[in-house]
Amino acid sequence: MQLGITGNIDSEEGVSSPNNLLFLGFHGYGNDESEMVRIINAICGTNDADSANGTNSYGTSAPDDNTATASSTGNTATTPVHSPITRRTNYLSFRAPHARPYIGGHYWYPDGCSVSERRRACTEIGDSVVKLLDTPAFGRFRKVLIGFSQGGYLSYRMVAEHPDVFDAAILLSPSFKGEAASEPPATRTRFALCYGTADHTIPAADQQCARAKLTATGNCTVFEYPGMAHAVCDQEIADLRAWLEL
Repeated sequence: MQLGITGNIDSEEGVSSPNNLLFLGFHGYGNDESEMVRIINAICGTNDADSANGTNSYGTSAPDDNTATASSTGNTATTPVHSPITRRTNYLSFRAPHARPYIGGHYWYPDGCSVSERRRACTEIGDSVVKLLDTPAFGRFRKVLIGFSQGGYLSYRMVAEHPDVFDAAILLSPSFKGEAASEPPATRTRFALCYGTADHTIPAADQQCARAKLTATGNCTVFEYPGMAHAVCDQEIADLRAWLEL
């Protein structure tokens, strides 16, 4: 299994992001690591001045400047490349291991696969990410998972299987199929769960399941956006910034 990683890590203490956060980004089906870079930098207030460091106003990485491939087998992963995008935002954004050969983009697990296949894929990726984080370089950070759609479900499974690793998990319109019979995770992790009222990509029953499981943890804030489809909106960005106290 190979995970592409793009990232920015401040090597000096005292110059890291507000609240000493390290974002760990997981994109949606058919996208790549740049999707979460844009969202993370929007939440953290990256502005046009960063274009001089290889980004545009949305925080999208300039091509070929800062992407490395991290190879993993089982529970191993290599150290990511450190890219000088901004000294304010510390993040690692991951690219899914499966590429769509004709129409582009990547995915974490096949669309329409079984619950057991989906969980198995999430376990393999989660174990690799947790092993990567188990180094002194990452010990000083508060770790925040953030994922959209498939990446949101992956983030949820990572908390469920590693309940003591992550400080927060932001689940943006997560897929949640097959979780109705599972127990809510026993974890200290704070959750932010976001859906749009016009999201017809994620079935209503799965959205309701996600709300039930996460609110049962006693540590979840649910955000709902009238008229938003399977997407991310400006108000969502503002709400998450406030939720993180940035």
